[in-house]
Amino acid sequence: MKKLKLQHSRMQTPLGVIFLGRTKRGLRLVAFNKSEWLRQLKSLGQKQEVILLSDDTRFRTIKSRLKRYFSGQKVNFSQNLDWDDYTSFQKKVWKEMSKIPFGQTRSYQWLADRVRVKSPRAVGQACGANPLPIIIPCHRVIASDGKLGGFGGGLSKKIKLLKLEGARH
Repeated sequence: MKKLKLQHSRMQTPLGVIFLGRTKRGLRLVAFNKSEWLRQLKSLGQKQEVILLSDDTRFRTIKSRLKRYFSGQKVNFSQNLDWDDYTSFQKKVWKEMSKIPFGQTRSYQWLADRVRVKSPRAVGQACGANPLPIIIPCHRVIASDGKLGGFGGGLSKKIKLLKLEGARH
């Protein structure tokens, strides 16, 4: 079985503790709570043996960017991301989602149009599979009627992130 070395860390934020995981290729996971972290680890473990390594030094840059983000600053999260094990469609949706500006929202339909698929539901599923919330801003995607839709971290966290950014929804 293939082995995946995953360095991990966590940090306190206004949303509570978030868990971070990275491989040698880049940032791999962001989770809003321990149960979500464990669920993601279990999912990774179905494909390979996951070896957890504690190494805070590898997270200095992302933690600094997240601190600035949570202080209300626009932050460019462009960095190495490890998207191995995800479909080309998911990656396409996530790349397009990453272009949604800080403080703005777009609809699932808008995102579907941008990636040239007819189904906003397929885009919603790709959003739901996003392993890097905040970094890939799935919280900025809402329903066409202005309703918030879903969010893996919970609707209350989505609302807090949108308020932090000053987004109207």
